Parts: sequence; C-alpha cells; structure tokens
Amino acid sequence: MKSGKQKERELIIKLSKERKTVREIGDILGISKSKAAFWIGRYKKTGNLKDKPRSGKPTPLTRNKLSKIKEKIKSELLDPGRRKAGISSKEVAHIIEQEIGKRYTLRHIQRILHKIGFSFTTPRVSHIKKDKKAQEKFKKEFKKNSTRNMWIIQS
Repeated sequence: MKSGKQKERELIIKLSKERKTVREIGDILGISKSKAAFWIGRYKKTGNLKDKPRSGKPTPLTRNKLSKIKEKIKSELLDPGRRKAGISSKEVAHIIEQEIGKRYTLRHIQRILHKIGFSFTTPRVSHIKKDKKAQEKFKKEFKKNSTRNMWIIQS
C-alpha cells in the first residue's frame, strides 16, 4: 500500500507529464510550487520518488528502550517508600544515563518525558481545607527546592 506522500509525488509527476506548469500543479494539489518543482527535478535526476536515507547517527532511544525507561520511572514513582509525589528531570536524566549510558540536557529530558506520556506539573499549595500554618510551612520548604522540575504519570 502506498503512503499519501508517495501518491502525492506520483500525482506531481503525472500532472507534469500532462504539460501542467509547476504553479498549476501547486494550485491543483494545494502544495507550494517549490515542492512541485523539487519532486519534478528529483524524478528527472534519479527516476524514483522515494525518500533518501536520513543522515546522522540514529538515536539510542529506541521504542523498546523508551518503554523500559517509562516502566522504571513508573516503578520509581509508585515506590511505597518514596517521600515525594513526582520525579525531577534530574532523576530521570540519571535513570536514562544508567539505561543507555548517554547524558542528555534537562530540556531534552523534558521532551523525552513528554514523548513517553508524562506531563509537567507544579505543586499547588492553596486548598480550601488546608491549614494556613501548614501552607506557610510548605511554601517555605518548597522555596528551598523550587528549582526542581516535577513530572507525573499522565492518564
């Protein structure tokens, strides 16, 4: 079965062979004229419409590795001896480094966590039934650790 991209490319070539201009092809298919011109030129040079192989080193974070990392994070979060509700990006970075042996920036860790289904939350301190003294104590304690990012399981 052909993908939508492949069918679109074939249509570009078909319309080109019917002597349509690049601008007409773009208007008919709802694409830019530069995209139509690119695929016509590529077809004339190579004779095919397939994507070229991507350059660069493949990521060590395969789907299998990502699912293992997700399970480790979940087990860490659901650990009965854990004193915190969430997990910080630094803790996740440590888990990933143990799993694949590579360091990532905290921003990249956030992207990875989002990709595997976690959402970023900030603890909220105000609640109707909460004691004001306890709230103030929490605020003071939280300010000491406010640089930490907290992640939770998204359902």
